[in-house]
Formats: sequence, C-alpha cells, structure tokens
Amino acid sequence: MKKLATFLSIFVVTGCASLGHVQFYDQVSPTKYSPTSGVMVFEYSNVSVDEIYDLLYSDYLIVGKSGFNGPYEDPKRVSSYAKSIGADVFISAAQFDETRTSFMNLSTPTTSTTYVSGTTNGGSFSGTATTYGTTTTTVPIAVNRYDQYGIYLKNVNNIQSVWEKTRDQYEVTERHANSGSWGNENYRIDVVQSGEQLVGFISEVLKGDKSWSEGQLKMFFGTNIGVGIYMMGSKAPIPAEFAVNKFGHLEVTLLTDNQQFSFARL
Repeated sequence: MKKLATFLSIFVVTGCASLGHVQFYDQVSPTKYSPTSGVMVFEYSNVSVDEIYDLLYSDYLIVGKSGFNGPYEDPKRVSSYAKSIGADVFISAAQFDETRTSFMNLSTPTTSTTYVSGTTNGGSFSGTATTYGTTTTTVPIAVNRYDQYGIYLKNVNNIQSVWEKTRDQYEVTERHANSGSWGNENYRIDVVQSGEQLVGFISEVLKGDKSWSEGQLKMFFGTNIGVGIYMMGSKAPIPAEFAVNKFGHLEVTLLTDNQQFSFARL
C-alpha cells in the first residue's frame, strides 16, 4: 500500500510538471514587457474571468490570456511565469467540468522464499531459496477536470490598486446609520460614509490574515447597502452583497461562491 501511495504521488507531481496556464498561453498585447519582481495572484470560482476583468481590472492592460481543460492547477504556481512576461497581476477562474477515470499498469517487485533440505554424502543440509520477480496490477485513477482560464495584467498607468487603498484617501462626508465599528473573531472594522459609498477599513486584526494592517481598505458598498466589493485575506477583491440582517449584523455574501461573513456592531 505504501508503494502504491508513493507511486501515485510521483504520478501526480509528474503529471502537473507542465502547467496548462503556461502551455496554453496566448500573447494579447503587441508589446512584450520586462520581467517584474512581484505579481499579485487572484483566483475566482464559478464566474467568467472576463466579467471579473471588466468589473474590477479594466484599468489594467491585458498582456495575455490562457485557457485549458484539465486537472485543477493552483494559480500560484504560475507566478514565476507571470513575472517573467512582465505581468503585475494574474487573475484566474476555474469551473468543475467532470470526473474521468483512467487506468494504469503498476509493476511492483515480488519475492518468493522456498525452504530447501536434503542429504549428501557428507550429511544433511537445509536452507532457503529466494526467487525475485514482478507483478502487474491495473490501478484506476479518478481525476477531476476543470475549465480553467487566466488573464495576465500590466499596470501601465501606475494606478493605485483597490487593495492598496487606505483610510487617509477617503473623505468622511457625513454619518450614516451603519457608520461605526463592526467586528467578528477575525477583524475589527471601522465603517464610514464617503460620498455615495460606505467604506470599511481594518482597525484591528485578531485571528485574521496578518498581512492586513490598520487603515487598509477591507470593503466598500453603496449607502443603500446592496452590492459592493469585499477583500479576502489574499487581498483578492470579490463582488459581494451587503445587508444588515434581522439580528443587526452586517452580513457579507460573496457572489462567486456564496461564502458568508458577518460583523456585529461594537
């Protein structure tokens, strides 16, 4: 069983050596760019990556695109390639397609030991004889396949990304009924009204992602609640619905996978 597990782990690593996002990359920009030193990688699910681009990243130039169907590929593994072609941001989306089962022949070594005894002119003797061989077993392998798409982006106009914005860049225009401090076990957030938006900033990180710091933008949405953007721990901006539920909690529902987060008024 241990040998089978080792074999399968080698198979998986070998099968993933050629990244689909790299193999099926198409250049879109007429210009090639120098490598970058860093790239932000954001992953979405159950949405069109082109729609996400139009909604959140349209100020970025599309350097290239990729698309393929195959076993799930962690987009973070594409970061080195994205940097090599000059991308500042790589966004991807994956949608489950089907599960396929294939079969492989697995050869494993075998040994067979036989006890041998007898007599000769000099007396009796005994011992063992070992025979070595191999046996072949057909192993079924089930692989989940996904439709996967990616877009490589360049910040050619040096715009400030939404995940880089901080509280000092927003003017408090008036006080809204939902202004104030909100929190859960992960974060404390200050919500203020700035124009037609309610904007939430990190005031304290408790058990949440420690890459966040005080004053960073965490969410924003319309003053009539409704739809807005929530930044995940990875800084990925996600379209979300915002509502104050019957318990008085600020409820955030991601529009991509129905994850929910809620914050109580402090």
